[in-house]
Amino acid sequence: MNRTARIAQLRESIARRAIAATIPGIPAGTRILHVRRTRDVFIVATENATSRWAPFAVETFRIPTADGTDTDYEPGTAPKIWCPLAGWTANSADEIPGLIDQAVSSVAA
Repeated sequence: MNRTARIAQLRESIARRAIAATIPGIPAGTRILHVRRTRDVFIVATENATSRWAPFAVETFRIPTADGTDTDYEPGTAPKIWCPLAGWTANSADEIPGLIDQAVSSVAA
């Protein structure tokens, strides 16, 4: 496995953890189509063929960092939590590139 394939596999693994942590009950058959990191945000495009309303989605997640302001924890020991920021849905895979562009624009703003 080359470096590019390992990085893609790692990004997909991270994306699955972010989705599972923030969207309860996500179907096991959900396929990750694209993962992109923009600054401190992961942008994840997925396909869920079992969804009858919108089988394609793009979600944005803030990369977890420990909250240093939580008084219940010593500095640096607060749990790191994935934070969903925004999401878009589509009926066609053709719409995914446009949704990813929207996500990147929202992160850059």
